[in-house]
Amino acid sequence: MKININKIKRAFGRNRSKAQHLVEFVLFFPFLIGIIGLLTEIAYGLNTGIELNSALNRALGAVSSIQRDETATKDVIEEELYQNTYEILVKRKVPYTKTLEVETLEVDDFLVSIATYEYTYAFNLVNTFFSAVPEKFHFKSVVISNKSLFAPNSYNLDEVTLENTLKNYSIYGDKELEDKIKDIYNNTQNTKGDNADDKINS
Repeated sequence: MKININKIKRAFGRNRSKAQHLVEFVLFFPFLIGIIGLLTEIAYGLNTGIELNSALNRALGAVSSIQRDETATKDVIEEELYQNTYEILVKRKVPYTKTLEVETLEVDDFLVSIATYEYTYAFNLVNTFFSAVPEKFHFKSVVISNKSLFAPNSYNLDEVTLENTLKNYSIYGDKELEDKIKDIYNNTQNTKGDNADDKINS
């Protein structure tokens, strides 16, 4: 009894024509596009979450370096943080920046800055077949900082004090930096004490 090898190959799908490959590719292609789009969208969404955290940290550094004559209030800090974070996100081409919200909370001597952001899922091809990803990604970034960063940092130094400081520095220039600072501080305290004694004697 002769066995037809060709029939066996066709039965197990080993002898396929070019048309069969083309049909299989056409049927699989939408799923391939859907998977690539899904992974790309998730990766881009996670990247915006990283950008949010980075932008809030950079904004906090910018706000703490603003020249101030008086301690900034909670509302002022909150507004400045929002503006700086928003501008950084815009410069980095992050979409949906209008959804950004910034809130600050005071806890003892610390300021807790909270930024929230929503990324809307744009690639809907996969969700037309089955619910694979949520419509929006919600991100939140929290940064804790000391309130002293927003204290007054603008000071006026008169010419006499500056001149005396420079003279003291030049006199004790051969010592270590720590010793120089201590000497300048002690000289300043002694000068204040002498002035106070002069006032009492007068």
